[in-house]
Amino acid sequence: MTDLLEKTKTHTFKEFSIFKGVIEGTIEGMKQRYCIMGESHWKAFYATMTELLGDSTNAILRKIGEDFGQKLSKSVEEGYGADPNTTFLYILQYLEKLGWGAFWNIKIDEDAKQIILELHNSSEAYNEGMASCYHINGILRGIAQNLLGKDIVIRETKCLANGDKNCEFIIGSQITVPELYDEETLGKLTKILQELKHTIKSSIELLSTTDGVLILAPNFPETVDPTLLGTIISYSVCGGKQGSQVIDNGNLKEIIINAEQGTIIASQCTEKTILAAVIGSDSSPGLAGLALKKAKDKILDIIQ
Repeated sequence: MTDLLEKTKTHTFKEFSIFKGVIEGTIEGMKQRYCIMGESHWKAFYATMTELLGDSTNAILRKIGEDFGQKLSKSVEEGYGADPNTTFLYILQYLEKLGWGAFWNIKIDEDAKQIILELHNSSEAYNEGMASCYHINGILRGIAQNLLGKDIVIRETKCLANGDKNCEFIIGSQITVPELYDEETLGKLTKILQELKHTIKSSIELLSTTDGVLILAPNFPETVDPTLLGTIISYSVCGGKQGSQVIDNGNLKEIIINAEQGTIIASQCTEKTILAAVIGSDSSPGLAGLALKKAKDKILDIIQ
């Protein structure tokens, strides 16, 4: 498989043909059609999405990246007969050639199920003051799943946009990747979610960041994709918040999604967290909303 990696290193823009083929106005290379999006175009795209959807823009970009990463990984494995390790490294080199940045100091520990890598000159690191490589974050998780397993998390621990010299990602299990909060805080938050479950008889309770990263989701059903649900709840709450501001309707209190077999209730907790629960059709959304508010007040006493 080393031949495949060596071949990627020699890829150049000479392999791309502009205005070639049956249809004019195309850029073709590596057996695909490409459309180049300049930095100003990408920033305008991101700014408009953020204006419409708030922090959920980050969750959506991450989920799109993850789905693309999974498909790309499968394509390389099936197309070249590559093993998961080679596939991961091949895709990193492919992304480098397309201008996403340079990947350095890649450390893959398959036994510990952990990957640590640096990204230099990230094309996404422009949201000053915070780690902002959301799309590449998703791509990395997507291509790492075949190597480390589906149940992995990823953290961007350093970012150029946050004043660091480069971006850094840690990918692995919950055990190997640093938590967002310390063990004592997580214990207190878990107790609050357990009390909420006991009060409203919910089937799912979760605490996530406003950009869709799960902080806590005890007893999460195996049939539900936590990344997808976190993204949808982020989109619902942050999109609703932006909508309330557009019509000058005050602060958003909560989002209620009624369905035949139950109701999703979600509300922004702190500036950067969302609390949500799923209740059955025989439960009262109004009473559940009151219980959710009490749980939010308790969480506010712990994290700000």
